[in-house]
Amino acid sequence: MKNKFDTDKIANYLNQFKDKLPKLYNWNAKIEKLVGLGVITQLELNRLNSTSSYNKEIALKTKVNFKLHEYYNSNKVLFDNLCLWIVKDWGGILTAKDSDTIELINEFLKSDNPSYKRIASASKVGAYMFPEKYIIYDSRVAYALNWIILSESAGEIFFPIPNGRNSKMMAFEMNVLIRLKNINHYAPKEITEIDKRLYINQKDKTNYIPEKESYIELNNLIKEVSNKLWNSEKSKMLYYTEMLLFSIADREVFSDITNRVSLIIK
Repeated sequence: MKNKFDTDKIANYLNQFKDKLPKLYNWNAKIEKLVGLGVITQLELNRLNSTSSYNKEIALKTKVNFKLHEYYNSNKVLFDNLCLWIVKDWGGILTAKDSDTIELINEFLKSDNPSYKRIASASKVGAYMFPEKYIIYDSRVAYALNWIILSESAGEIFFPIPNGRNSKMMAFEMNVLIRLKNINHYAPKEITEIDKRLYINQKDKTNYIPEKESYIELNNLIKEVSNKLWNSEKSKMLYYTEMLLFSIADREVFSDITNRVSLIIK
C-alpha cells in the first residue's frame, strides 16, 4: 500500500459485525435471467430464491464466476450479456448505454490500474471475476470505510466516494464530515484565498487519495484487513469484507454517526 492505514483498528471495528453478516446482508437481486444465460437451472433458481439473501449471494459468487471465465474464452456474446446482468440486474445501474458499459468493462479487464470512471459499474464485474484480487468500489463501501478511518483514527487520508443515491448517506454526507474534522485545513488565512479557482479541490488533495490510484489502494487495504478479520479460507475472498462494509453503511454506520458526532458552533 502506498498510503498508511492502521489495519488493526479497521479490522477491530468490523469484527463487532462480522458474525452478523448473514443477517445484515439483504441485497436481494433478481436472478431469473441467469437461467437463460446458462448460469443456473430452473431448479437452482427456485432453490436460490427460497434461501436468504446472504446464502444466495455466496452461491452466485461461485456460479457467476465460473461462467464469466468460461464465456470470456468461448462466447463473447454470452460474456457481454452476463456482464450486463451483473451491472444492471444485479447492481441496479440502468442509466448507461449497454455498448458503453461493455466498452468500460473491456477496458477495466485489460488494465492493471483500472480507471475511476464508472468504477461502481466496472468493479462489479471485476469482483465477480477475480474475487481474490478485486472488490466492488461503490458509494456504500467507500462511505463505511471512510467512516471507520475517520472515527477510529485509522489513517489520515480517505477514499473518493463514487456517486450514490442513498438518502441516509446523503443526509450525513461523509465528505462533509471529513472536512469538518479537518476544518483548520480548509479555513483561509485571508478571505480572498477563497476566491481562488478550485479552492476546495486543491485543499482536498491532501485529504483524499487521487482517483487514479484509489481502486488499487482500496483493494490492497481490503486484502490486509481481510487477512486479520477472517479465517484462512474467507480471507482469500475479498467479497466477505466488501459485503460487510456494504451492509453496515446505511444502518450500523448511520447509527454510529448519529450517536458519536456532535457539532459546536462558536
